[in-house]
Formats: sequence, structure tokens, C-alpha cells
Amino acid sequence: MRDTQYELVASLVIGFLMVVTCIGALPAASLEWHVSSGESIQTAIDNASDGDTIYVHPGTYVENVDVNKRITLIGDGADVVTVRAANEKDHVFEVTADLVNISGFMVRGAKSGKAGIYLSGVECCNISWNNASDTSKAIYLDHSERNKLINNNVSRSAFGIYLDYSTSNILTKNAVSYNTREGISLQHSSSNRLTNNAASNSMYGISLCHSGNNTLVKNVIWENDYNFNVIGESLSEYTNYIDISNEVDGKPIYYWVGEDEREIPDDAGYVGVVNSSNITVRDLTLRGNCQGVLFSYTVNSRIENVSVSGNMDGIHLKHSNHTQVRDNTVSNNENLGIYLFDVSCNNTLAYNIVSNNFRDGIHQRFSNYNTIANNTVVSNSQGISLYASNHNRLTHNTVRSSLQYGIWLSSSNNNRIHHNNLINNSLFNNFNAYDRNGTNEWDSGAEGNYYSDYTGTDPDGDGIGKDPYPIPGGKSVDRYPLMEPWESQKKGDVDGDTNVEMTDVYMLLNHVGDPVSHPIEIAWSGDVNSDGVIDMGDVILLLNHVNDPVKYGLGD
Repeated sequence: MRDTQYELVASLVIGFLMVVTCIGALPAASLEWHVSSGESIQTAIDNASDGDTIYVHPGTYVENVDVNKRITLIGDGADVVTVRAANEKDHVFEVTADLVNISGFMVRGAKSGKAGIYLSGVECCNISWNNASDTSKAIYLDHSERNKLINNNVSRSAFGIYLDYSTSNILTKNAVSYNTREGISLQHSSSNRLTNNAASNSMYGISLCHSGNNTLVKNVIWENDYNFNVIGESLSEYTNYIDISNEVDGKPIYYWVGEDEREIPDDAGYVGVVNSSNITVRDLTLRGNCQGVLFSYTVNSRIENVSVSGNMDGIHLKHSNHTQVRDNTVSNNENLGIYLFDVSCNNTLAYNIVSNNFRDGIHQRFSNYNTIANNTVVSNSQGISLYASNHNRLTHNTVRSSLQYGIWLSSSNNNRIHHNNLINNSLFNNFNAYDRNGTNEWDSGAEGNYYSDYTGTDPDGDGIGKDPYPIPGGKSVDRYPLMEPWESQKKGDVDGDTNVEMTDVYMLLNHVGDPVSHPIEIAWSGDVNSDGVIDMGDVILLLNHVNDPVKYGLGD
């Protein structure tokens, strides 16, 4: 008991120091007020003046309390003083004055979007040693700054601690658990400091949404559906300081900003890479976050041999270019398997197994010049989808058993789609392929895709259907539908004709000499030594392989 009293007094001292920091000393002639069970906290506030202290003694107080003066409210302890909302459609404590301290209360009963403790447009308040539960938002800071939330226990609400357009606040040693939505949520809130908080057993543990320049140190996050989340629009909203002292399910968070030529360590629990280059993420198992792997404003990097499952999105690329995403297993994520958006260009997605994701296996928005090749995309709601994305290449993918469409395009043009296997993607009576009013090429000029619902014939036996395959949604057509499924493109088969021979060596040599004038459609096929770079080393290995394939094998 003595330790608890000491910590409570210490937190109040911090609150007092905040007062001095914000505006200087309090009025000299402050008064003390006492409220006992059966009396009204609101009445005491109405009678008090700025700088007064109100002590609230054991009991249950059923009221909605408006704190519109610069006062200190001290309950005898959250275990003996409960304030329950008289009107559940109103906040329990609504603070509209600066320099307010509230400590030692159990707060509960606010519904319909209302909060247990609500700070509106205030600064330099101290909320400490309170318990809050059974509310829509337990503690809610709205357009408020330079406040402190210390040693609060928040549980069984929709949102635990919720900051909206609030800056320069300190959250430390709060325990947040068993909330139906989010444990600690920052929305459009910057320059806050979160230290030594514990967030568990909620849908989301700690979430930073459109919130930049925040500092997170020694926070422990575990057993949430999605432990950690960062999402934003601009680079500044992703630029936070989050060190490896933060943990998800006992593993460190690696959140790198402005790094180069580094590889994520193999003990990672969450991976976020921002404004970086030449980063490698490999040989990891990542689950239970909003993003298994997050790349934001990152270039010339690699994500390979990573298993991501049980996240909201598996692999999430925003405004990230020239990245290789290959040989990953992406499954059972609640939203999207692999997501490219907001001008993520010139990336290669190859040889990934993408299955059983609740929405799309691979989804791309506002992103151009990407290559999606040799992926196996199975049993997702939708297989591969492109929205407002142009000049991409989709080839040698197998898309099977989607609930809706196999390959779906909308507002997308000048994409090339060929040598894909589209099999039984119509479980909800949709189509293997769909192209909404786009101008896209659904064949290579000689061969197209395999469609399991194609009913045409092949009278000359060349493996290509006589009748074109119309693509639903517009005027697109596959002129050369395949009669049988196509095999994945091999290493070294640079020209995509299924054979590895001297023509591939010549094509690769020309590409190395002048990649702009001699592009190769599937970059992966030319990287025969699998080092992530196409150069003369690949040409020499491919030449040796053509002459002696047993002695000179190609990389996987």
C-alpha cells in the first residue's frame, strides 16, 4: 500500500511539474475540497476555483463530470472509487481546461463513441493511476498536446487509449488489454512519446495511422490479433523512431528509417523499412501484425524466402521501387496477400506461393511497370488484381480456385497478360479473367493464356485454340488461348520459348550490353546465378550451361 501511495504521489508531482513547465506557478491561495459517497463530484468542481484540489473518497459515483477548471482530482484509489456514467451517451470525465490532474479513479460506462476520460483541445494535463473499462474509448485525447498518461490500466473497451490530432504527449507505463478494437491508437497524431506500455489481447495492439515523428521505446505488445500497425499517406507519416526495445510476441520490432545496405536480423517479429535502399529481408517467419513486411519509400531491395501468415496484409509495398519479391509463402492473411500501391514501380514478384488470403492474393493499385511472373496464386477471394495500373507484365502465373476472378483489371491499360494458367476461378459464378474497359494485351502475339472454361477447338493440334477467348468486362480478347496449362518459365529461358539454348545466351548478352534497347520480359529468367543482378556472370554461366548442363547447373 505504501508503494502504491508513493507512486501516486510521484505521478502527482510530475503533474505539478508539468503545470510549472506549461505556465509557471499555481495560484497561492488554492483550496482543498472533499467528496464522500452520496455527494457529487460535479458540485465540488462547480464550487472550486482554478488551482484547487478535490479529494474523492471511497464509493460509486454515478454522474457525467465536466472538468472546465484548472483543478486536481484525486480519488482514494481505482480499487475503491468508481465513477460510472449517468448518461452512457456522454463522457464520464470531459476535460476542457488546461492543467487538470485526474488520478485514482475507476471510470466506466460511456457508450456510443464516448470516452471514460476525454480531453478536448487541452494541454498540460496529467491522467494517472486510473482504471477505465466498459467504454467506447477509455482515454481519448482530441486535438490536445503536452499531456501525460501514466500508469493507467485500460481494458474491455472498444478503444483503449486513443489520440486524434494530438501532439507532444507522453504515454508511459500504461497497461492496455482486452479491447475489442485497438489498444493504443494514434490517428493523425505526431511527436508523441510512448514508453514502457503493455498492449495485449485486443484486435490491434499499437497502431500508428497517419502519425509521424513519434518515438516508441520499450513497449511490449503480445497476443493481439494484429500486434503492430503503421499506415500513412506521405513519407512523413511513416517516419517514426521505433527501436528494437519494442517487442511483439517476444520478438523485436525492426523499424528502419533511412538505412542502406543492411539485412534484417533473423529474430524479427515485425519488419518495417522506410526511406531506405538495398535492404534484404530473407528467411523469416512473420505473423500477427497488420503488415508482415512493410516497405515504404524504399528502393533496390529484396524480400525473399519469407513466410507471412495471419497478418492483415502479408507483404505491403507503398511507393517502393526496383524491389525483388520472390520465393515467399504468403497465406491466410486477413486482407491482401501481396499489396503494391501508391506508385510502386519496376518491381518483380516471382515464384511466390500466395494462398488462402481473405481478399486478393496479389493486388496492385496506381503502380506501373511491374513484373508478376511464375507465382502460384490459389484459393484467395480474388487471384491477381490491378487497379489504375499500367504497363505491367503478368506471365507464367497459375491462378486457381479463386472465389471471384482469377485475373481482374480495372482502369488499367497497356498491360501484357500471357502464358498464365487460369483454372476454376468462378466459384461465385464470376470469371477466370475480367478486364473493365481496358486496352490490354491478353496474348503475346503468338500464344495467350490457358482458361479452364475455354470451349474452343484445336483442329490443327498446335496447342492453340482456333476461336479467340473474349475477356468479360470490355472489348479485350485473347486471340490465342492455350488448350493445355503452361509450365512455369525456366531459369535461362530468357525468350520464354520453353527451351534453354544459344538464342537465350545471345539475348542475355545483348541485354547486359544495353538493357534499355534489349529488355528481357522476365528478369528472373536472366538472373541465372540468383545473385539479384543480371551481368556478365550470368551470361558466362548460361553459355557454359548450354554447352554442358550437367556440369554447369543454374541457380534456383
